[in-house]
Amino acid sequence: MRRSKIVTKNFMQDTNSSSSNGQAPLQQEIEFVILGGGLAGMTSASQLGERAVVLERDARPGGLVRAENFDGYWFDWVIHLLYFADPKTKERIRTLMGDDLAPCVPQAWVECLSGIVRFPFQTHLGGLESETVVRCLEDFAQVTHEAQKPVPQDFRAMLEQSFGTAMCETFFFPYNRKMWKRPLESLAPSGFQWNIVRPPFADVLRGAIRPKDETGSYNAEGWYPRPKADAPVRGMEVLARALATQVEDLRLNHTVREIDLDNQTVTVEHGGETTEFRWTNSCCSSLPLPLTVAMCRQAPEELKQACRNLTRNRVLSVALSIRGPRPDSGHWRYYTDESICFNRLIYLHQFDPGCAPPEGWPLLVEITEPAEDAMASDEEILERTRRDVARVGGIPDGCEIIAERVMLIDPAYVVFTPENQKVVEEARQWLQSHGVVPLGRYGKWEYSSMAQVMRDGFAWSEQMAQSVSAHDGAPVGNAA
Repeated sequence: MRRSKIVTKNFMQDTNSSSSNGQAPLQQEIEFVILGGGLAGMTSASQLGERAVVLERDARPGGLVRAENFDGYWFDWVIHLLYFADPKTKERIRTLMGDDLAPCVPQAWVECLSGIVRFPFQTHLGGLESETVVRCLEDFAQVTHEAQKPVPQDFRAMLEQSFGTAMCETFFFPYNRKMWKRPLESLAPSGFQWNIVRPPFADVLRGAIRPKDETGSYNAEGWYPRPKADAPVRGMEVLARALATQVEDLRLNHTVREIDLDNQTVTVEHGGETTEFRWTNSCCSSLPLPLTVAMCRQAPEELKQACRNLTRNRVLSVALSIRGPRPDSGHWRYYTDESICFNRLIYLHQFDPGCAPPEGWPLLVEITEPAEDAMASDEEILERTRRDVARVGGIPDGCEIIAERVMLIDPAYVVFTPENQKVVEEARQWLQSHGVVPLGRYGKWEYSSMAQVMRDGFAWSEQMAQSVSAHDGAPVGNAA
């Protein structure tokens, strides 16, 4: 079996390094300087043409929207399913990607101690033990028809008021404890809601009576790239590469070191040289909020320290290359058993049959951990993963693991506490008051989807383009 060291995707890079050539930095002036070449950064530049430069640390664009090819097996860093609440963003991306973007209606399952049900859990209760179904319906009816409810003060209370005690004890509490690795009472009651939806009582009742019926969820109309068999890139990186074509000036291998708000300059290191980019209109940062604040020369030390203390979770994405018949296990499966190390198993061949050789398939195992905790060794992570995947029957008989790797993503999930929310709001306001606009999931330090991130980036880009156009009397950037 082939193994490797952990592959790291760490956005919180050291900002204290500097160019070692001792020469004065080169200087460039441009209207818009955009930090980070992920989805937020690229969409923010999409309508600005040559008036904007995007500065990206890595050698490839996309941020976390990346895929790795390990000997013919493709793995997303973390699984993304693209769905659209905004018709304009949907039309833009579908037009941009063409036939490379395919419908992908998710078939996901939830494995609870009292049964296995389709996702979303709350509308497929009929797969549970009968007594559990009765308790779930009884409690859900009660919270649905309560005339007045107190305002929830924490995440646990919000879940219980939304779904009732029985549903929470069966699924929402144990799964979210695994996901966040912190007491649910310590988390804020807001910030998670874009993918937590309380359905109408009739839908819950229907799912209890007819559990095999498919019901809608927030991501029922999903999309995922399925390029041609000979495509050089697969996975969600296909989206990132497509967006990169819309950016006129994308500078890869450019590491941001410092932001000088008084002089409106960004100091960047590239190829052993240091360059200062001076913006004359605006600066947009999709880098993690704590990192952006830390790099601002004028930021108060108290604010920097508060941002350094913002809690987050990392993700260990364990990539297992498997030889053998491909299972029909759905796209992914959630596990509430808190003795199992992972939150879910993702069967990537269900998203794109071309993501592995015909004789095999890729399995992605998602493990979340508090970023502040010490991390286990490679071998400990892999041994624990193999053991628990075997416990849940995640790999059918007749299949064997032929290679395994661990991909580390940090940050992966921002953690919402009342204290964190206050710091995040203060940091956003401070940056904006000094001419820096935070955008994106990590730039704004929020829990948002890819479609939301792209919508916000497109909207900012359009707003800036219209402002410049009105001032100059000429159109700006791409019309796509």
